[in-house]
Amino acid sequence: MEEILIIDDSKQICSMLAEYVLPELGYASTIAHTGRQGLNRLRQRIPDLILLDLQLPDISGLDLLRMIAQEGYDVPVILMTAHGSEAIAVEAFRLGARNYLIKPFSETEAQAAIDQALRERRLKREKELLTRNLRQRVQELTVLYSIGKSVSSLLDLEELLVRIVEAGVYITRAEEGFLLLRDPNANELYLRAAKNLGEQRAQKLRMPIDDSLAGQVIRTGKPIRLDKAGAGAQLKVITGFLVRAILQVPLMVGNQVIGVLAVDNQQSERTFSENDQYLLSALADYAAIAIENARLYQKVKQSEARYRDLFDNANDLIFTLDRQLNIRSINKVGPTITGYARDDLIGRPLRTMIFEDAWAPVERLLSKVLRGETTPPFELQLRRHDEETVVLEVSARLIRDGDRAEAIHCIARDLTERRRLEEQLIRSEKLSAIGQLVAGVAHEVNNPLTSISGYTQLMLRDTSLSPGIREDLQHINTQAERAARIVQNLLMFAREHKPQRTLVDINQVLQSTLTLRAYQLRVDNITIVTDFAPNLPQTVADPHQLQQVFLNLINNAHQAMTERGGKGTLTLRTSVEPCVGEGNREERCIRIAVSDTGVGISPRNLSRIFDPFFTTKPVGQGTGLGLSICFGIIQEHHGRLWAESEVGVGTTMYVELPLTHDYEIVLDTPDEPSSTVVDEETNAEETNHGAAILVVDDEEAVRALLARLLTDLGHRPTTVASGEAAFEIIAQRSFDLILTDIKMPGMTGFELYQHIRQRDPHLAQRIIFITGDTITASTQARLAQTGNPYLAKPFAIERLEALVNACLASQSAG
Repeated sequence: MEEILIIDDSKQICSMLAEYVLPELGYASTIAHTGRQGLNRLRQRIPDLILLDLQLPDISGLDLLRMIAQEGYDVPVILMTAHGSEAIAVEAFRLGARNYLIKPFSETEAQAAIDQALRERRLKREKELLTRNLRQRVQELTVLYSIGKSVSSLLDLEELLVRIVEAGVYITRAEEGFLLLRDPNANELYLRAAKNLGEQRAQKLRMPIDDSLAGQVIRTGKPIRLDKAGAGAQLKVITGFLVRAILQVPLMVGNQVIGVLAVDNQQSERTFSENDQYLLSALADYAAIAIENARLYQKVKQSEARYRDLFDNANDLIFTLDRQLNIRSINKVGPTITGYARDDLIGRPLRTMIFEDAWAPVERLLSKVLRGETTPPFELQLRRHDEETVVLEVSARLIRDGDRAEAIHCIARDLTERRRLEEQLIRSEKLSAIGQLVAGVAHEVNNPLTSISGYTQLMLRDTSLSPGIREDLQHINTQAERAARIVQNLLMFAREHKPQRTLVDINQVLQSTLTLRAYQLRVDNITIVTDFAPNLPQTVADPHQLQQVFLNLINNAHQAMTERGGKGTLTLRTSVEPCVGEGNREERCIRIAVSDTGVGISPRNLSRIFDPFFTTKPVGQGTGLGLSICFGIIQEHHGRLWAESEVGVGTTMYVELPLTHDYEIVLDTPDEPSSTVVDEETNAEETNHGAAILVVDDEEAVRALLARLLTDLGHRPTTVASGEAAFEIIAQRSFDLILTDIKMPGMTGFELYQHIRQRDPHLAQRIIFITGDTITASTQARLAQTGNPYLAKPFAIERLEALVNACLASQSAG
């Protein structure tokens, strides 16, 4: 059970947290009433979390934070204060606090802050565990790598086989190890190398193939992994040689089993795992290669051919460099990894295959090798023929002809896929963090947008407004709607979300987007050229999302031309072109081309421009998310987005959208649960006007807006700021309809619904939910479960009126 240290001079707060809140959440607690007492408790036993009061009788919470940091304790701290300020919060976070709670705080607030802090600590612990496992894995692979190097460089077979057995004992943590080879003349196995075996047993270790565990490995060519618990008794290696656990793997040369590599535990109860078997098998492969190499050295006429076969067919890239660092030889993997033909590689300077900015350190390392200095394995970023990057781990050693340094022998392991997976993991963590951040911000952003949009719509209903003021208000409302769409698009980027669909005129969307940037383009001396296809067919798409895509492409083109000196030409073209649709059937698509005369994109970066977080812009001028979001939007439209570019000439971004698709065309309104059916064209005359309506929302601006709107619609609104207040007033008065926000401090909208449903099921059916979060799966599931309609922030007055009228009409019909 995780333990939380409470440092607060208020006995009431300590009692409340320790006796009620924390036990219900599943946490143990320790209490300290002063800063010194809390520090002593921390020194005696490190908790999982500290709840720290800002004002303590002996030292302040901030000073205690400093002392905790100075003593090196890595414990998450949540600051509790009744008089919080921005400066105190900033200082607390600077000193290492993870969060803060403003007194008085609710159980829900405390739970959220505690869960978040402990979740971060758990993740950190998991990361440390993974790091330890990774270090162990790296240690194991280092041993294998060292043996692999020895196989290719060590000519003393006896020393190498002893090293392999020692490595087998080390990486499997066994007590003993030995290597047996097959004597084909006597049909027996004999000891070739051993570790910790003891002289007496080593002398006796010769066994028949037909009646022994090792003989079974020889006959089947498969490993054996046994232990005392599974066998029911100690295991017999040979007569008088009993062990508690044993692992034996075959030594394979081609399809022939030439021997056995084995480890065992004679005293320890520890059993061997599948990973132990995998590592020992890898060592057995090295041992088999070493033995085969020894045989090759004994056959002078066949040695070069055998070596060439091993050289060419190795999975790793093997090549040699002359003193001028030109490629002298390379194995068969070379053309696959580099993209060059083998004949083109021989004699090619290595420098021509390395990116210019990465050559200097590589040249220094290879020069050290030529001087006879030992260098550890190093990473090399190789430029393929197609300009892609290949990451290699290179081990280089000097080949000598007598006393003269003749060439450099290199063995390179391809790490490209591993690096890609590591980057993908980091990218996934970043995307997950963005998803959580956007989901949390969406609700807060939608509340002020609701007020801006709602009051603007109210003013637009005034028929006495002058045309100029009406046009200005319309611009405000349009931009508020656009901001709401941006929030939805960010949420869609973080989670899967089906875009809205309607018939759109691509030329019109492009023209309206261009209008937003026309002034800035003009003052930067950018010439705009439009070549829109006349009578361009409409297509089914989300115009707001397409506007976001086009705006991003225009912004990128603008910046590319600004980097080149501030002058240039931006060309927008639309056309209908043949394309390949789903199922490889021929279709006709709308193609949009956005061309600039900017700096262009290098071939190295061109294939990565759609990767999340990849950007060539300076720090602070780009997040690397724009084109990634655009790519996702176009894919959702079953279209294509690609780029063609030439450095110093410019870039053209192409967007292809299908002309026809079996999409459901919906109105430009948020998605609703399938269980909610609302006729938005219900006539006002068919509904009950002058209804008593209760509005529940913790945002004062939203409450005031809804009250104003409902009053203008002829109703009698009553507003409250919480679910608890709503439940109390419902007990005193009757209401025809309830409009409630979902996310509120204390009782949420869904909890209010459940309370009302238990008390008055008919009134519960007349609840309209209001939410700024319509994309979260949990929210949609709860809405669908209730079956009640909802209003997404920000909303149109007509939408509010339609929902209210529809609900009141259904009440009258009932």
